[in-house]
Formats: sequence, structure tokens, C-alpha cells
Amino acid sequence: MNGTSNASESKLKKFFGTLGPKQILGLVLAFVFAFVLTVMGWSSNCFVFFIIGLALYMVPHLLGVDNIKLLTVFGIIFMVVVILVGANAIVPGMIDNKSTEPSDNDYFSDINYTYTVNDEGESGVLISATVSNIGSNDVLFQYTTINYIGFEVINFDKNYKETKLEVTGNTASGFVVLDSNQLYYALLILGTTSDGSTTYVSASATSSTILKEAYSGDMSGFYYYGCVIQTIYIMIIFFMILYLSAFMRSRFEKTREKLEAQGRLYPQGYGRCDKCGALVLPGEVTCRKCGAYIDRPEEIKPKKKDFFECSDCGAEVPADAKECPKCGAKFDEEEILVEHADGTIDVTKDTFECSECGSIVPVTATFCPKCGAKFDEDTDTTKKTQ
Repeated sequence: MNGTSNASESKLKKFFGTLGPKQILGLVLAFVFAFVLTVMGWSSNCFVFFIIGLALYMVPHLLGVDNIKLLTVFGIIFMVVVILVGANAIVPGMIDNKSTEPSDNDYFSDINYTYTVNDEGESGVLISATVSNIGSNDVLFQYTTINYIGFEVINFDKNYKETKLEVTGNTASGFVVLDSNQLYYALLILGTTSDGSTTYVSASATSSTILKEAYSGDMSGFYYYGCVIQTIYIMIIFFMILYLSAFMRSRFEKTREKLEAQGRLYPQGYGRCDKCGALVLPGEVTCRKCGAYIDRPEEIKPKKKDFFECSDCGAEVPADAKECPKCGAKFDEEEILVEHADGTIDVTKDTFECSECGSIVPVTATFCPKCGAKFDEDTDTTKKTQ
């Protein structure tokens, strides 16, 4: 059993990488932050669901979680948990609050919705309410169908239907036939209808009510659909950021590997001076800040320019150097080892001055290490190929 368990753990580590306390904290913080904002309904704002998707990626990333496979699974788990918790707990609780009869205002009081069947056998809602300050206006019952319900979001048809209620004294009443296979959103309002349009009395509308009791189907479909719609926008942002950043990082790494292979860029860890920490550029032998010798690894030493090695310490030395930048040895009377681009090595004590830039060059050099000019292979080596 231990062997099987260890093998499974090894596969998980290989797939997801190793997680330390800091990385686990990053995942937990991102999950909690995004979950709270989502279930509180703030994700209904386009800017906020962008912030949630960004936080799901950035918080773990800043704390060292870069494994794309782990973050993909993390995103999927977040999405599933939010949808399940939302559809089964958060949204139903919100709907219960919005399914109660509306509270009184300056125009309506004692509002009552009764779900029943009329004498013709039609199901619907029987409405009654006490009306004040009605004037010459009509009492209208407005209702429309709901498409889905999410976190603090009710998506409904914007084209309301209206039914005028009968008013006797201060009491308005009426019966409205409803389709029991549809979920409705309704309110009471004062207004005057003429020429096919209605002029409403400002601030007379009651709060909207979900006519939950008039619906004969399962409400969970509305909840799941709403939670999926809201969550999917967050996950689109999250996965776009995740895979786009992974793609850009991959391209950057490939470019870096190419430049390192060409000797144009230091391998990671070799880009700074060991003594003072200053940035070291490709091709530099001494630090520009403190003058320390840059002991570069073999794989990034230039292969296309002439140079020689110090006979005392083996350091790489420019051909025109008067002394070793590492050990300080003088080269006036020293033998000079010249390594050419084709790999051959010559030993010489003689030098001459490059006619192009004036640098002191070993007599066996074929290229000037400073300006790159090519020398003739004739007896007169001071001439240059034009």
C-alpha cells in the first residue's frame, strides 16, 4: 500500500508541482476573495467580474503558483463550487426574500397576492390592495416573464404586460390569468393609459415580486442557469489571462534560449557581477561598476572573436589588454595564446597596431578583437582586406 501511495503522490507532484505553505495560502486567498465577490452579486458588474477573474490568477501567481495545470484545475474547482453553492443555497435564499408580498408605500398598503383558480378553471393571481392618493389615475398590475436568476440578478423580459385593476373606494382588486409553466415578475403602479401609451405616477410603483407560488415547475433550473451565466464570464477572463500569460512566458523562454545559444545573452544567474551585483552585459569581461573580473561559463564565451587566455590564471583576456583583468599579470613580454574562430590556437609574443582602430593586436590574429576588421594573410599582416 505504501508503494502505491508514494507512486500516486509522485505522479501528483510531477503533474501539479510542489506546493508550499505560501502557495497554498495564495490559492485559498484567491478562492475566498473571488467567491465572496461573486455570491454577493458584485459579479453582475462587468468591471467587477474582470477584477474577480484577474484576482483568481494574480493572487496565486504573486505567491509562487505558476503551474498552468494546477491553475486550470483550480479554476474548474472554483467554477463548480460557486455554481453548486449558489444554485442550492445562496440564490434560493435571495428568491425567498423577493417572493414575499411588497411592502407599503405612500400609494399602496395591505397588498395581497393570492394564487388560485377562477370560475373558468384558469389559474392565476388574485390581487387586492388599499390605494391612497390615486387621483384620476388607474391602478395597474404589471408583470413579465423571468429568463434566469443569479447572484442578486434577475433577468427578465423588458416588455411588461399590464392589467388594469378595478377600484372600489380605496380598494383595488382583480384577477390575472398566468401560465403556470412561466415564472413571473410583477409590481403595482399608478398610471393613466391613453392612445396605447401609459403615463406613470412617479414613485408610485411597489417593489417587484417574484410570483413563485404561481409557477408549477422546478425553480432550480432558473438558479443553475443564472449562476452558470454569471460565473462563466469570470472564468473566461481567468482562463484568457492564464493561457495568454503562459503563451507569452513560453515564447520569452524560447527566445532567451536562442539568444543564450548564440552567446548574445547570459544564462539565468550569470547576468550580474558576483562582487557588486551590477548588471553585466554580454561580451563584458570586467564589471563596469567595480572593475571585477567576470568569470563567465564556457557555454557563453564568444567563439567568433580573437582572444587569449592568461598564462597565470587562465582568465579570458581581450587581445589588446596590457594586463589580466583577473590576476593583474602583465602581458608585455608574455606569450600570447590566440584562439581563432575555426578553433585553432597560435602562440606569439609579437603584436602590431590595427590600421583601422589603432588597437594592439597579436601578429597571428586574423580579426581585430575591437573593431572586427579582417587582416590579409599575406606577408604584410598590417594590411586589411577592403
